[in-house]
Order: sequence, then C-alpha cells, then structure tokens
Amino acid sequence: MNKSFWNGKRVAVPGGGGFLGSRIVERLQAAGAEIAVPRTSEGVDFRREEDCHNYFKTTKPEIVVNCAAIQGGIGYHKGKEASLFLDNTKMGLFLMEAAQASGAKKFVNIVAGCSYPGYLEKDELNEDDYWNGEVHESIFSYGFSRKASVAYGTALKRQYGWNSIHLILANMYGPGEHFNPEQSKALAGLTKKIYDAKKSGAQTVEIWGTGKPVRDWLYVEDGAEGILRAAEVYDDVSPLNIASGVGVSVTELAEIIKRIVGYEGSFAYNTSRPDGAIKKTFGVRKMKEKLHWLPETPLEEGIRSTLSWLDANYEHAVTH
Repeated sequence: MNKSFWNGKRVAVPGGGGFLGSRIVERLQAAGAEIAVPRTSEGVDFRREEDCHNYFKTTKPEIVVNCAAIQGGIGYHKGKEASLFLDNTKMGLFLMEAAQASGAKKFVNIVAGCSYPGYLEKDELNEDDYWNGEVHESIFSYGFSRKASVAYGTALKRQYGWNSIHLILANMYGPGEHFNPEQSKALAGLTKKIYDAKKSGAQTVEIWGTGKPVRDWLYVEDGAEGILRAAEVYDDVSPLNIASGVGVSVTELAEIIKRIVGYEGSFAYNTSRPDGAIKKTFGVRKMKEKLHWLPETPLEEGIRSTLSWLDANYEHAVTH
C-alpha cells in the first residue's frame, strides 16, 4: 500500500465488518483514511435503493471499496438460488448507482471468481475469457449476479465516464472465515472436518465430489493488499484478477491439511455431491504487470495460520 495515497481520503467500505472487508478497514485505518463502515445492525440494508442513496449522501466518499455480498459454498446456495440472485443483484447495482450519483470518484467492485465461465477447458482463466461462456450451473445465481455488476460498471463508464474497477478474486481463506458447515467453502470445510476427525479419533473424513476439481486459493491478507494496490493504480473498467495463479486439487488440498493437522485416517469421496467447475485457476500476468505485485503467503503457511485461529476460536468459528 501507498499510505500517502490513502491519508485523509474518505473511503466507504460496504461489507467492512466481514471476513475480507475487516482486513481492508484495518489497513485503511493504519494509512490514515477516513472510513465509513455501514452496519446492518444500524438498519442499513443495501438491498434497498433508498438506503444506498441515503448512505452515500451522508458519508460522501471519494472512494468506495465494495465488499458487500451474501454468499457461501456450493451447499449454501442450494435452495436459495432465487433469493441470492435477487439480493446480490440489488446490492451490486444499487450501491454502484448511488455511489455514482453521490459524486464518488472511484468504485472498487469485489467480484467472486465464480462469475467466470464455468465450462472452459483451460489451465487458467484470464481476463479475456470473462465473457466467453456461461457461469457454472452449481452456483449460477450468485455468479451471474456478480457478473451483472461488472456489466453495469461498464454501462456507467460509457454513459457518464465514471470510474469503476472490477477485481475478480480467487477463493479466499484465512483466520476469521466461516467454518459453520452451512456456509463454509471447500478449504474451511475440509479444515474443520479433518480437525474434528483428529480430535474425535474418526477413521475417515468425507470429501464432497470426486476430489478432482482444481481451485486457486488466496490468503485473505494478500487479497486485501492486492485490492488496495489496485484501488491506487488501476483505472480500467475491464476486469482484473487478484489471485495466486496456483491450482490445487481438492484432494491435494485435503492432503496438505491432513499433514498439518497430523490426522492419520483416510478420505471417503461422496460422489453424489457436486464438484462444481472442474478447473478454476486464474491467470496473474495482467495483475503482475498492472500492480507490480504477487501474493506472498505460501498455501501451507496460510493454512497453518487458519488452523491456529480455528483451534483458538472453535466455538465462535463453527457457529458464524
């Protein structure tokens, strides 16, 4: 981060109390920014257009870093497709509309990697692939809602010349994420299962699907750093990946966690459960060129930190 860039700037962080947003807020505070973090507990609901306009009229931010979303792993989305689509589409479009109307100079839109096409047979997904196919059916409603926000940013650029950037994030993990089974993603879900099996002496751990899907895992502190670097220097409406660029299969990930936990049992694959997209690793050439940066945290180091946090905060972690 360039702290002089942020010092004294008014920055709004919708979703600033969440897993990623809280890291961004911490970094902005250290850099001397004036930060506005909306709270749903205070009655702010960004699914309501009026709330979005009132919030930005009051806070008058120069920059918005939008981390607001309602989402989870594949299992979390099952049976909630329509409500998740509507809620996330409303938030994404209303926040951007209201920020532009209020005079914000830049909108940093955090977009999930599941908005990429889900059926491309490629070793890595690059920004030029973003519009080249359908999102995966296993998470289509959330993926498409986030894709809609990228399209709206492009429309605002064309009509008003307004500056929004759209950062496509790999799967993030780290201390403080969701470990409750309903909402956790693959890494957190596997970590909890293997941790629990070690504690209880269970001989097997169930893995959803075939174990073959490949994912790109980004430590949350690296994600926050990449987002703020992009906010400082990137001003193109075309998407930009923020990722590790390293693909790890579900089975490989489970074996790494198993070794770190010290678990000696075996894995049982439940192939009645969905795999999701088979391959989702993100290209980082453009990121490296534009940001002069690559993530620093090795996967094993990040998992050790995550596991340490889970061990120290277990009761809270598995219920939130």
